[in-house]
Formats: sequence, structure tokens, C-alpha cells
Amino acid sequence: MIKENSLIVAYLEGPKERFFGVLLGFRDSGLIIRGLNIESFNTWIVEVNQGKRGSAISTFFFPWRRVEKLILDEERDGVESLADTFQRRTGKDVLDYLLP
Repeated sequence: MIKENSLIVAYLEGPKERFFGVLLGFRDSGLIIRGLNIESFNTWIVEVNQGKRGSAISTFFFPWRRVEKLILDEERDGVESLADTFQRRTGKDVLDYLLP
């Protein structure tokens, strides 16, 4: 079940984008995520390995009209989650970097 503080991937439209992060809350008008565009994920891992927090991390509000779907970030059919990828490549817990 998707709830606050879940790690999620948000699929957006207008323009098409995907964001990874922690769900901070649902509102009547949209949702709030602290995370980054998935296109920046590998760069973020490199920054963390260099001792930086990561410049791509921000808090975003997305109105419901842009949200196509939300999925939990979890392992599926042997494919590791983004959080697991972050842990494996950095040795750190992704929530330590995503939660304010």
C-alpha cells in the first residue's frame, strides 16, 4: 500500500517524466515528493560516493492532473528496487538522504 514515507516512483505526464523519492504527503490538489528525476539517479549516486548530499534532491509538488501513476519502489521479478541499487552502490540508506 502506498502511504506517506513510502519510497515511490511517480509517472508524470505533460511533460512525461519519472520521479523517484519518498512520498511526503497527499493533498486534495496533488502530492508532495522529496526526491529527484530518475534521469539524475546515477549522477546522484556518484555525488554521494564523492561525499556530497546530492544537488538533484528537492521537494516537489505535483498536481493530480500530471500524475499518471504511482508505484512502490520494490524488487520485482528479480529486478532490484532503486533503493536497493542505491544501497548496493553507496553502502548507505537512501532514506538518510531523502528525508529532511
